[in-house]
Amino acid sequence: MKPIYRSLNKLILITCLVSIGFSDNNSTLLDSMSITLHQEGGLLIDATIEQSQVENEWTDYVLVEIVDSTKFIFIATEQIIKVDTDTIYTFTPNTGQLVVDHYYRNEFNMLSLLSGNFSQVKLGEVQKRVRDMIVNFTIPQIESRGKIWINSQTYHPIRIVLEDDLENYTTITINSVQPLSYKNQYNDYNTKGWEIIDLRE
Repeated sequence: MKPIYRSLNKLILITCLVSIGFSDNNSTLLDSMSITLHQEGGLLIDATIEQSQVENEWTDYVLVEIVDSTKFIFIATEQIIKVDTDTIYTFTPNTGQLVVDHYYRNEFNMLSLLSGNFSQVKLGEVQKRVRDMIVNFTIPQIESRGKIWINSQTYHPIRIVLEDDLENYTTITINSVQPLSYKNQYNDYNTKGWEIIDLRE
């Protein structure tokens, strides 16, 4: 299984777009970004994820549907990860298995980056440019650091780079951000027809 999916299953990396802990100086910037990601009616993000870990490199194309701050779904090539309040569902179509587990919003993971949750992120220097801003940040909980490029007009994320001391790199490029239509896939993924592995018991 690809490295990022192991990380997602362990909830080490989806909680940078849904919670960043921030200082008073930058609260307005992050508030604006969070509001745009949690707009009424939901949001659809099309992104490319590139990861370099030790000697392994891979690229995947994903869709992220943010219904609201507690409900979102991450649709990738090999897995679909759905969060509903305090429960996380990991669907693996190739095996027909569905893993159900507790979801802890105060633990940072990649879903955080893609859902607008910035409570565990500590901001550093902010470089303001004509069309965008570059925000440096650290995530003490997972001993990582990175940068977020933010559109100066829409406050949509453009690009996120995450790295650690072991020279592992993850780059998320946002291809598009648009309102979530009535044809969203969030409700299509439920427990019916899957082999369920419930880790909450």
